[in-house]
Amino acid sequence: MIVSGDFETFYDQEYSLKKLSDVEYILDDRFQAIMLSLKFGNGPSQVHIGAPAIARALAKIDRDNTAWLSHKTQFDGAILAWRFGHIPKFYLDTFSMARAVTHWHLGSSSLRAVSEYLGLPPKGTEVENAKGKRLEDFTPAELDRYASYCMRDNDNCKEIFDQLRLGFIDEELRLIDLVMRMSIIPQVRLDTDILAAHYDHIQAEKARVLATVAKIDKERFSSNQQFAELLTEYGVEIPMKRSPTTGEIIPALARGDWGFKELLADESQPLEVQAILAARVSVKSTIEETRTLKLGKLSITDWPTQGHGWAPVPLKYYGARPGRMSGDGGVNWQNIVTGSPIRSAVKAPDGHRIVHRDASQIEARMVAWLSCCWPLIEAFAEGRDIYSEFASIIYGRLVTRADVKERFVGKTAILGLGYGCGPPKFRHMLFIGNRGLSAAIDLPEAERIVYEIYRQNYPEIPDLWRQADVMLRLAAGERAFSGALGPFFERAGVIPLQEALSLPNGMRIEYPQLRRGDHGLEYWDPSRKFWPHIYGAKAVENVCQALARIVVMDVAVRVWDAFGYHPFLTTHDSLDYCVPEAQAPSFDVYLEQEFATVPRWAEGLPLASEGGWGRSLAEAEKGANT
Repeated sequence: MIVSGDFETFYDQEYSLKKLSDVEYILDDRFQAIMLSLKFGNGPSQVHIGAPAIARALAKIDRDNTAWLSHKTQFDGAILAWRFGHIPKFYLDTFSMARAVTHWHLGSSSLRAVSEYLGLPPKGTEVENAKGKRLEDFTPAELDRYASYCMRDNDNCKEIFDQLRLGFIDEELRLIDLVMRMSIIPQVRLDTDILAAHYDHIQAEKARVLATVAKIDKERFSSNQQFAELLTEYGVEIPMKRSPTTGEIIPALARGDWGFKELLADESQPLEVQAILAARVSVKSTIEETRTLKLGKLSITDWPTQGHGWAPVPLKYYGARPGRMSGDGGVNWQNIVTGSPIRSAVKAPDGHRIVHRDASQIEARMVAWLSCCWPLIEAFAEGRDIYSEFASIIYGRLVTRADVKERFVGKTAILGLGYGCGPPKFRHMLFIGNRGLSAAIDLPEAERIVYEIYRQNYPEIPDLWRQADVMLRLAAGERAFSGALGPFFERAGVIPLQEALSLPNGMRIEYPQLRRGDHGLEYWDPSRKFWPHIYGAKAVENVCQALARIVVMDVAVRVWDAFGYHPFLTTHDSLDYCVPEAQAPSFDVYLEQEFATVPRWAEGLPLASEGGWGRSLAEAEKGANT
């Protein structure tokens, strides 16, 4: 039985979801559930007003045989669990479903936007009139209007589910359920002392960096040209855009430019660069600083009957175009820097261990498999050190794991050049580095590695880009051109549709209004209000990320079936679980086997993984096995 539910709760100017996280809002002393609309199956919605009436209505629901449906179940389901102790058998969520289907056409997945798009009754504005009113402040007439509004929202939610349901296989709905559980049912705790020490360290580092930034001439921050030159001096690749007035390509460094926003959110940039970017927009805190402060507050938050320190992990299902999840709730758990003390602060409760497993080089393996690049496929399948092997080609001598910097160059090439990365960007990737490693090469050397070594040693991969370009042209409706769609993508069940690419699980990568513009194929991005270019190598990146996501998320569903465990975190190609201590070794072995299981649509895809377990997330990622 599907039970649809929609809560209306007290809020005011300061106490609202615009200023507080779900945890802060729901567990606050000011919280008040004003009403709950319930709908059983396709029956009429009914409203229950006040917490006692809501509790009585929920007590009558057979939760062991109920699928709960809301629009933004992370919020409504959290109220159910944290305030009323109600956890249903299964979670459904139309917000998540809309993220996969309509979001890429609308730029929003709000109930208002989706209802309008699907031709449903308008949402109404009664919630705006309820601002600052507690239950006791409503007149009977106002409460009646609010109840009608609440029921209309609930009816629309169920109609949205019915209309979108046919586009989802059962496994995807079960994945939505797991994503909801990561947020609603926290499994790990946060160590306040570690977070406090890390915050103090960040403050000291920031003071040091700001002192350096303060010495930079202020004019260099106000002039686009001078600011671009400043960033270039620090090795930053400048985002570019086409000028709407002149049509020329210019730096995209204005506060509202999407490329600049992405640069501001890029946590791989050195702290000095982050500080310079922050100074440009007068932001006074870094990303790591803000995240640590928020997690520190979360670590001292008291939970009903459970003590303090619990850490929900809210994520957006289908947060990115290829289907990958993305951060939500004000703390992007997926972007916590490798090596950050925050990972040591994420701990399993007493008697439990964190088990981590990551799909090794899955995107590079997917590129090799899709393109039938047998030298790479065989190297991955045999477990060879492909990074050192490729670095040996670059440097003309034997490179081993002991040659850390040279191997880093080989690794960056194998992981980064499969998506058409050019010499300037490859050089930038090496300069920025990863996990404390970086390398400086000149542009001619970058050109040699990209053109003369990678693309000539693996010619099947540029062929794959060309086939992807044909696929995009078919999706754009271009039929009158020479060239046929090759077998590369068909073997994975990737099929061009109108303005989209269909995936083997029935989901789609959407390219709304795909068309040929003045500078190649482009599609409409309503979120950015922009026409991004799309080309073969970029489509390969989208497809490989989408297929890798299917492989890893299918593991999560199989684990749920076998053990009833849901991950507390997933970061693109990895899964993190919290399990009883005695089960950690055997569960880790099971996970390794599952990560090596090749899907039916990917025969011959060489899969492998790395992982382990420990008391903290950092220990598990290092394979401490303690």
